[in-house]
Amino acid sequence: MKKNLLSLVICFLFFKHFAFAQSFTHNTGGAILDNTTAYFPLNISGLPNSIDASYGLISCEINLTHTYTGDIKIWLKAPNGDSIGLAYNRGGSGDNYVNTLFKMDATVFIGNGTNPFTGNFVPETSINNVNVVQDPNGLWLLGIRDEVPADIGSLINYTLLFGNNPPSDPPPPPGPCSMTNGQNCLCPDGTADCDLLPDMTSSELIIQNQHTEYSGYMTLSNATPNIGFGPMEIHGIDSCFCNGVSVPCSQTQCPDGSYVKQLVKQTVYHRNGSTITSSTRSAGFMSYHPSHGHIHVDNWADFSLRQSNGNPDATTWPILGTGTKMSFCLINLGDCTSNLGYCKDNNGNTITMADIPNSPFGMVSGCGLNQGIFTGNLDIYSQGMNGMSIDFGNICNGDYYVVSITDPNNNFLEQDETNNWVAVPITLTDQLPATSGNFTSNVLGINGIFAGTISNGATFSWNFGDGSEPDTTNLLTMHQFPGNGVYEVNFTVSSACTTFVVTQSIEILTTNTVEQAATANFSTAPNPFSNSTLVNYSLLKNSTISLEIYNSVGQKITTLANGSYGAGNYKFEFNPFDLNLNSGIYFLRFNSDDKTETLKLIYTNKQE
Repeated sequence: MKKNLLSLVICFLFFKHFAFAQSFTHNTGGAILDNTTAYFPLNISGLPNSIDASYGLISCEINLTHTYTGDIKIWLKAPNGDSIGLAYNRGGSGDNYVNTLFKMDATVFIGNGTNPFTGNFVPETSINNVNVVQDPNGLWLLGIRDEVPADIGSLINYTLLFGNNPPSDPPPPPGPCSMTNGQNCLCPDGTADCDLLPDMTSSELIIQNQHTEYSGYMTLSNATPNIGFGPMEIHGIDSCFCNGVSVPCSQTQCPDGSYVKQLVKQTVYHRNGSTITSSTRSAGFMSYHPSHGHIHVDNWADFSLRQSNGNPDATTWPILGTGTKMSFCLINLGDCTSNLGYCKDNNGNTITMADIPNSPFGMVSGCGLNQGIFTGNLDIYSQGMNGMSIDFGNICNGDYYVVSITDPNNNFLEQDETNNWVAVPITLTDQLPATSGNFTSNVLGINGIFAGTISNGATFSWNFGDGSEPDTTNLLTMHQFPGNGVYEVNFTVSSACTTFVVTQSIEILTTNTVEQAATANFSTAPNPFSNSTLVNYSLLKNSTISLEIYNSVGQKITTLANGSYGAGNYKFEFNPFDLNLNSGIYFLRFNSDDKTETLKLIYTNKQE
């Protein structure tokens, strides 16, 4: 009898210790969509009506796909409303959570893990926050919030395990720096009493690797790393304005169509010995954008196309095109290790999270009223997003710089206010090309035919070096020089991209001046003409003459007369149709012993 009673006691104790180790799984899953919060329910029953340090929630295991896990927050909500933060914007641009088990006796904090986070991890907040004498039976919810456009995913399943003696919270680790581990937060000056400020910079590498040129503008990606000793953290407060007039923060748009401006406070963390405290300061405004469902920090980044003026400070260089990015959020979308090369120190050396003291210290990251970028982390704005462009209109091909400035208005308090810009060399090839131009000349006596060519919509000007007015109208032109001499003919070509001059020296050497031309009368009729024209001239004495036809570029087409002629009147017919010539401008050149003269002929072929 005693043996039977002893057996019953042993069985009871065994049952009490092991009977209630039980798991519950949500298997239906569902979509994780952009800019939305999804809740995945799990009904639990059959457990003791109270969980605590002797029996309670032990772990949560999840499986989900997502192409940019830095976009999402994951938490677990108990039936009484208590929540556990599992993973907040971890993994940067990596993919997925695969067999990720959150438990308090894990040796790796989730912030120090890498995608796909397979294995055991300590969550963002303690699982024991729900083991506080509450009834576990009822509806549990796994919450997942996607906070940034362009990447989506799906929950596959998650499992909750309940059992005896849930693992207690681990002691503060040797690192990293945190609100509960101030002893291991380093100060810039080596003391134990300092502000832990962010230091926002701009990434050269992402602009080099991710920009696309179009005619008149370019798109680009931009990243803003925090290489400081503390996080960049902001909070929107309940104080909103439309054009300086106070309005309710529930109002999303002003009467003039602009967005409501909400005051922002920046949180500044302070170390004093092993204690971390915080304070706030005003830091500009945020705007609510209904189309995104996000609060945007105004003027978070400024990028522009510039030309160097030799000043070491690129923010002083002349601006050729501008773009301003209002942040979708201040959020951890990468880190200095995973995005190698995005973070550099003031000497231009690439640094990782291991090189940045206090990484990854931070408390807030997201797209709501509370936003932030942990130290050693960075925000990324891809070139496909709205507003990620620089407009520069008509500009010439050549070498320029993209200058990107983070926090250009210095709204936020930082560790170093001088290193938040970067100048990235860019070569443009799809804009206005360099202009070309040249000219040919054909001179007989004191008369010349000049034919200029230009490209790409340039303007031009002729200067014949004899004091005459410049010609800016006719690419093909005739010019009569005043007499013998050497003249510098300048053909000036100008465009938005360049101005240059083509020069030829023209020597005029004749035995008679133009006034002696009265020895012959020279004309054509009709002119302009569509069939043929008659060339008329008179010789006052026996002369050797020639009549030649040239095209618009100075090439000789035909000779109407050539030889010795006595005094008298002469007529010659010029019929372009017989020579299969097209409509256009031609030149008739008359040469005699005492005269050279050129006439312009305009031919219109009605059969064309």
